[in-house]
Amino acid sequence: MKNKVIAIALALTTVTWAVPFVGSAATVEELQAQINALLQQIAQLQAQLAGQGGTTPATTACFTKYLYKGMSDPEVTTLQQVLKQDASIYPEGLVTGYFGSLTEAAVKKFQAKYGIDQTGTVGPITRAKLNSLYCVTPTTTPTTTATVTPTPTPIVNAYGTLSINKVPVNNPAYTYYAGGTYELFAGEFKATGSDITVRKIGIDITNNQNLFPWQVLSTISLWDGSTKLAELAVNQANLIEDSFAAKYILNVGGLNWVIPNGQKKTLTVKATLLPALSSSVMDKLDNPGAEFKIIMNENIVYADTAGVVYTDGLGIIAKNLSVNIATSTAESDAASFVVSTATDNPKEGNVIVSKTNTTPVTLLKFTVKNDSDVSATINRASTTITVDANPTATLITAVELYDGSTRIQTKAPSFGTAVTSSIEWDNFTLPIAANTTKTLTIKAVIASVDEDALTGSETVKATNFGMQGVDTNSNVVGEASYTVAGKAQHIFLKAPTFALGNVSFTASGTDTSPRKTGEAKIGLYITAQGGSDIYVSDNPASTTLKIAQGSTSAELSNAFTCTSNAFVETGVGYRIPAGTTATCELNGIVTVTTSQGGYYQLQVEKVTWGTSTTPNVGQTWGWDDFKTGLLYLEP
Repeated sequence: MKNKVIAIALALTTVTWAVPFVGSAATVEELQAQINALLQQIAQLQAQLAGQGGTTPATTACFTKYLYKGMSDPEVTTLQQVLKQDASIYPEGLVTGYFGSLTEAAVKKFQAKYGIDQTGTVGPITRAKLNSLYCVTPTTTPTTTATVTPTPTPIVNAYGTLSINKVPVNNPAYTYYAGGTYELFAGEFKATGSDITVRKIGIDITNNQNLFPWQVLSTISLWDGSTKLAELAVNQANLIEDSFAAKYILNVGGLNWVIPNGQKKTLTVKATLLPALSSSVMDKLDNPGAEFKIIMNENIVYADTAGVVYTDGLGIIAKNLSVNIATSTAESDAASFVVSTATDNPKEGNVIVSKTNTTPVTLLKFTVKNDSDVSATINRASTTITVDANPTATLITAVELYDGSTRIQTKAPSFGTAVTSSIEWDNFTLPIAANTTKTLTIKAVIASVDEDALTGSETVKATNFGMQGVDTNSNVVGEASYTVAGKAQHIFLKAPTFALGNVSFTASGTDTSPRKTGEAKIGLYITAQGGSDIYVSDNPASTTLKIAQGSTSAELSNAFTCTSNAFVETGVGYRIPAGTTATCELNGIVTVTTSQGGYYQLQVEKVTWGTSTTPNVGQTWGWDDFKTGLLYLEP
C-alpha cells in the first residue's frame, strides 16, 4: 500500500507539471491556485504515509527566530506544523517551509485567539506564546511496567530583568601613576526571570581641564573576576566625541557575557595609564578642583532568553578619578595664538541688500598668528551675532567662517526673541602651521527683504571670536574668546555709501593772530546704491562737522557742496542719480576764542540723506576715519 501511495504522488506530480504554460491560457492567480492544490495533495499523501508507518509526529516545537512573510526557514515548517493542528486557524494545513499569505493569515488568527496584536509576524510575544504551548519534550510511553521514564524539564524562553549594584573593588587605588593599571569601579549584575546576556557596556570619560582622554589613558578593560571580557585602546578611533576636549564615549561591544537566571556576577572596570605623561598634562590634573572622571553610562545593551533586547538606563556606577601622577616626562611645547583685528576690518557703515536674493555681508575680519614652533589644527570656533531688527529671527539665514576666500563652515543662527545668537562651528579642519598667520573672515548671509520690512534702523554685528583645536603634541590649544570685534553694519535696500576723499586743514588769521582760524575741507565720494536716486541735504544744521579735538567753545561753521555727478535740488540740497558716484565736500571754519592755544581736529558729525526730496536719515555712524589731521590754533 505504501508503494502505491508513492506511485500516485509521483503520477500527480508528473501530470500537474505537464500542463503547458501558455501566457494567454492562465493568469498568475490561477497558476498559484493550481500549485496550492498540488501542495495540499502532497501534504495529505504525506499524512497518509506517516499514518501507515505507525508513528505519531513529535509535538515538540521550539521557536527562536523572528518569522515573517516571504522567508523560508525550517522554523517556518515547524510553525506550519503546529498551526495546522487547529483547523479553525490553518484550514489549508500546507507545510512547505515558505512563509506565504496563507501562513500569515494563520498567524493572525492564532494571535487573535490569544489576545496578541495581529501583526501576522512571529515576534517576541507570539514566539513566547508558541513556546509555552509547543516547546515541551513529550513523555515517552513506557514499554514495560518495570521501566518509567521521567518527564524532562520544559524548555521555555522567558522574559528577564537586569539590576546592578555598585560594590567595592578588590584593590582600590588613591594615587595613580603613569604606566599603571588600576581597578576603577565594580558592579554586581543580577539576572532575574531569565538568563541575561550583556552585549555592550558604555563608558563616559570626562574632564574639566581641556584634556583629551588619550593624553592620560592607554586602555580600558572589563573583567569578570580574573577573566578579561574585553579591552579597548583609548584613542580617537574608538572614542565618540560628545563635547570637545571635555566628554568622550567608549562603547565596549560584542561581549556576550551571560549571567544565569537568579545568579550574580561582578563586572570590574580597569584603566591603564600611558607610560609617560607630559608635565603640562600633570599640571592640569593637579589643579585645585581638577577632575578626570570615568563613569559607566546608560548605554548598556542586554537580552533575555525570550529574545527581547533591552537598552535600559542602568548607568549607576561611577568613579571620580582625581589623578595624582608621580611619573613625568619632559614638558612638550604647545601651540599659542595671537588674534588681532585685521587692518581692513570693515568700518561701521551701510550695506545694501536685495529684495530677491540673499546678500553676504562681511562683519569681522581678523588675523590668527601661530606664535610658536608647533603646528596645530583648529576644528571648532565660535562668535556672537547681535541683530537690531524686527523680526530678528528672519533677517539672517546663516553665519559663515572663511579662511581667505575659502568658506570653512556655515551655521544657521537661532535668535528666537533675543537680539543675540551664539554661533558655534564644528566638524571642520583648519591647519595653522608653526609661525604662520591666517586671515579669517566672519560673514552674515542676509535674507531677501521686503521693501516695507526695513525701517532704516536695522543693524548686525559680530563680537568675540573663540577657537579650539589640537597641536602636533596632542595639546588642546586655543581660547574660548579673543578680544576682537566687528563694527555694526546698517542694513538698507536703498542707501548711499561713502568713501573718504581729499582732506586739508590750514591755519589763517590776522597779522597779530596768524593762527586764529582753521579752514578744513573733507572730501566725500557718495555713491547712490540700490537702484534709487539719493538726496543729500545741504542744510548746515543737517549735514555737519564737529570739533573732534580742541576746545568746544571755539566757533564752528560748516557748508556742504558737490562738484560733480550731482544736481542741485532747490530747498533740498543735491540729487545723486542711481548708480553714480558724486564728488562732494564738507567745508568747516573753526575760530579760536579762548585765551590759550591748542591742537584742533575736525570730523564729519552727520550727513542727512534720503530716497526722496525730504531727506530723513541723519547718518551719524561710519565717520571714524572722516576727519582732518591735528592743527595748532591760538587766539
